[in-house]
Amino acid sequence: MVINIRLSDRKTAESDDPLGRDWYGYDPGATPEQLWANNRGDWFLSARSVSEERWAALNYQGRVVLIAELKDPDHEILAGNTRAPKKALIGRVLPPGHFIHEALIGTPVEYAPGSRNSISYGPDPETAGAVDADLPEASDLPGPGGQGLQMDAEVRRAIENAAQDRLMRYYRDRGWTVTDTRLNRPYDAAAVRGAEQIYLEAKGTQGRGDTVIVTRNEVDHARQYPGLCMMGVWSGMRLLDGEVDPDAGTFRILPFNPDDGPLRARDFDWTLPDDAN
Repeated sequence: MVINIRLSDRKTAESDDPLGRDWYGYDPGATPEQLWANNRGDWFLSARSVSEERWAALNYQGRVVLIAELKDPDHEILAGNTRAPKKALIGRVLPPGHFIHEALIGTPVEYAPGSRNSISYGPDPETAGAVDADLPEASDLPGPGGQGLQMDAEVRRAIENAAQDRLMRYYRDRGWTVTDTRLNRPYDAAAVRGAEQIYLEAKGTQGRGDTVIVTRNEVDHARQYPGLCMMGVWSGMRLLDGEVDPDAGTFRILPFNPDDGPLRARDFDWTLPDDAN
């Protein structure tokens, strides 16, 4: 999901502002970086809410004016109300051309009638069909070599879950204890056998699977734990009456070393090394 933050007109900050700001709110003359720096905090947000979200969208007069990618799960706890401390988000402004920027910038944000809360949560643009189908590789259909973004949220969820379940089952059948971590870690599962521990990442696609989408957090984690990350890629997947056909396609398992294959920023497209084919 996306954390939506509603901005007022520019206001002068108090002298004891916890972020040391001179102003906050919307200033049409500010750069995107200035707008983010002056509006990324002082918000009542739970640590869990921050850790579970990846995007923040500033909106003014009902329209998104800035998109930032959050540095999961980091945030700043601000001094002041110790009973329910406010927080400031940590992230980077997304530039024009980034597919999430293009999907969300200028889109409307609705709040409940009469709501004075500046925070709301919107659907994840990667799963809710907000990505423009005309953008390169914006769909995941049979035939293309790369993994695209599946526009149908139910189909995408079925493909992702089936690929992960197959990968976890593969390791469990070989004596590993596998823990599902897809909701709160930058990897899909952890597998332990004796003194060994590895991290698992699953990718499912209706295409050939020569290229798969990997997020910045997934890449950072794999680089932090070289040799300990494995990826399962189920390519050529098919759905029959809304269910994944277990007999269709090809399932491969290979070491996930991001720098072994070319990365193209989108997040990233990772091209599988030649010896994985």
